[in-house]
Amino acid sequence: MRQQGSSAEAQLGLPEYRGHTTAEKIFLALLVLFILGALAGLFGDGPLSQSSIASADGQVRMEYQRFSRRLAPQSLEITLPTHASAGHVELHLNAEYLRRVQITEIFPQPLESTHHRTGLLRFATDGSGEPMTVRVHLEAEHAGLQEAQLSVGRQVVRFKQIVYP
Repeated sequence: MRQQGSSAEAQLGLPEYRGHTTAEKIFLALLVLFILGALAGLFGDGPLSQSSIASADGQVRMEYQRFSRRLAPQSLEITLPTHASAGHVELHLNAEYLRRVQITEIFPQPLESTHHRTGLLRFATDGSGEPMTVRVHLEAEHAGLQEAQLSVGRQVVRFKQIVYP
């Protein structure tokens, strides 16, 4: 049996250790959840961050990051329907989203690009009628919730991103 006053704490004049307090346990649990969330992509790249969305008919599809950081590179991968009779396809991005991001590269290069009320990107097609994939590389210039809309003809895709400072 241990005698009163024989522990290292008692010899130093400190109160005897009796275990973690409730506040310490709560803080430790929150710290573990924060680390697991970061590893899973809650604050940037990772499985929780990657998302995809499609138009109602499924012809326009997009892969994007739900969570990103301000000025960090990211990309939108957009699959567009094409028609064998048309020599081009037009993609529209809403102006509010375009004001909050800086597009650094678009592949393939569009035939035409305008930034009036909506950003218009016109791409040449090969006439095969096969879907076309467009990759837009960009950086968010402002932190916060960003709501965006892209459309091809009557097909609309809406998405939201959270941009951390």
